Amino acid sequence: MRIRRGVAACAALVAAGLPAAGCGTDTEDKETEAKENNTAVATRVPGVDGSADPDLLFTEAQLEKALLDGDELPGGGREVWSARGTFNQVARVPEGGDLWADCPAGAKGDLVELSAFRAPSVVRHLVPDDRKSAAGFGGIRPEVLLSMTKERADRYLELKRAIYKGCPKTAVDAEAGPPHTYRYTADDVELGDDAFVEISQSKDADAEQENVADQGPSYQVYVRLGGVIVTSGHWKDRAAALAAAAKAAEKVRTTLYAKPPNGHGTERARS
Repeated sequence: MRIRRGVAACAALVAAGLPAAGCGTDTEDKETEAKENNTAVATRVPGVDGSADPDLLFTEAQLEKALLDGDELPGGGREVWSARGTFNQVARVPEGGDLWADCPAGAKGDLVELSAFRAPSVVRHLVPDDRKSAAGFGGIRPEVLLSMTKERADRYLELKRAIYKGCPKTAVDAEAGPPHTYRYTADDVELGDDAFVEISQSKDADAEQENVADQGPSYQVYVRLGGVIVTSGHWKDRAAALAAAAKAAEKVRTTLYAKPPNGHGTERARS
């Protein structure tokens, strides 16, 4: 499975470079304070475990209605692309030269299992209106929704965490240019039924220490509500990432779980 982050996938997957908070103009400080307030709200987005059928699945048409529109992004934004059914279309096993090729056997086994997951899925790429947030790599912020059973969704997040723990640092030869090192961590946060923030960072492995090609950390948030997994990324600012994930999770909750399942476009997983 080929997973690209940082410089290797900057055009569509990563927005990097962390702006210093609280050291700009009064306007910038107010924006930072607003993001921090949004983060506080993010920790109060409730989950749905115990109130939803753990085998309930949603169609891609239903998931699409639960995606954020551009104007619902904190600070506003616009949609640039959307699609259905793009998640893990073809299973890929890590190969030589892949980003994860130098990982321990255990982490590679987790990657193989993760690559075999299938689920109804939708994706939407948004660009924030905030020019400072949108700076670099086109400012694309992808949101992805997946529908699985609760058991499978739990396993998906478990594997993600295990991979970052088992292989937090990797290196790969870029297709063009010098090799890069990649570092990953996953910090748990209080969103929905389960959530964590993925922090990724890439550096030019051949650069001198005083001149390292460091694009700064990138933040992506994973949230589970029942059997729906919400992914919001790739942000340069942790508070902004959490605020966007909170908005996305809240819309999923109100759109898909506001009323008891009544059979309209939903189905239970087949045993």
